[in-house]
Amino acid sequence: MKVVTILGTRPEIIKLSPLIPLLDKEFDHILIHTGQHYSYQMDKIFFEELKLRECDYILNVGSATHAQQTANMMIEIEEVLLKENPDMVLVQGDTNSTLAGAITSSKLNIKVVHVEAGCRSFDKNMPEEINRILVDHCSDILFAPDENSFANLKSEGIKKNKIHLVGNTSIDACLRARHLFNKDKLAELGLEKNEYALMTLHRQENTDTDQLKEIMDAVNKISHEIKIIFPVHFRTLKILKENNFDIGENIILTEPLGYGDFVGLLSLAKFVMTDSGGIQEESAVLNTPCLILRENTEWNYLVDLGKNMLVGTKYNNIVDSILNLLMDEEKLSKMRNIKFNFETGVSESIISLLKS
Repeated sequence: MKVVTILGTRPEIIKLSPLIPLLDKEFDHILIHTGQHYSYQMDKIFFEELKLRECDYILNVGSATHAQQTANMMIEIEEVLLKENPDMVLVQGDTNSTLAGAITSSKLNIKVVHVEAGCRSFDKNMPEEINRILVDHCSDILFAPDENSFANLKSEGIKKNKIHLVGNTSIDACLRARHLFNKDKLAELGLEKNEYALMTLHRQENTDTDQLKEIMDAVNKISHEIKIIFPVHFRTLKILKENNFDIGENIILTEPLGYGDFVGLLSLAKFVMTDSGGIQEESAVLNTPCLILRENTEWNYLVDLGKNMLVGTKYNNIVDSILNLLMDEEKLSKMRNIKFNFETGVSESIISLLKS
């Protein structure tokens, strides 16, 4: 059986990293990189670090408006699919690469497999939410990461026999990457275990100039109380520089980190502030309190569990929530110690179901 996997962003590479070698082993497997965020050359460090083979097709679509980018991907993907004639196409998550792959495959009557199906923030102002819904309703096989996602799919009328509750591949990826971290990195950055906060910020709604300034003003205030390391997404850095935003002296800006270094720093941080979806699960696995710089999340079960906390995107809410938490070591400790049950071996389960 021939399977095509489509990816185009670093989170997809990370989350699919435990699955790709198994797909290579069990199927005639073709790997397509769309180049959604960066060139393949810039992503190559992730492939090397995670010991993944090179892609069969590199589309180098690059950045554009949502419509232009998705349309360009669909044109290029269609050409590959017509040439390769696969039995199924596998996509992951909620990116434009995911959407382009799912729609193109569906139009060609090729089975669509969606890994991380059913996640919902219930906020259609987020482009990712539109992608999630459309991809799920194009898909023939849906792998849900948690019970909430499974329930979302059923409530939207998707047939139960299409849905499989398997867990999340990102957990296996995170546990594997933890062993790649060299603890000398802490000294190199002037950090000590549990004495710094980690931060990421990249979502479209948070990198609008006014919104980004409000968040950064809050982070500057928090940095008076704790050192913050901030690996900066290229888009975020561009806006910070163009607008000459003030960056507090206790904030360490770095280039985007390799996955092993990032997971290592995440595991040793006092807490993480992020708008990333993937980091919300990774921090829960590593027992690092996660403070979500968003008004909502697709990983609601972790908030309900008390493992993560939504702090919003407004100055007062961010500052009050995080400074109060910094003064409450008991609450931080409770967040760390809440038991988070998760599945491992998810990629093996997916392969078994695809073969059945």
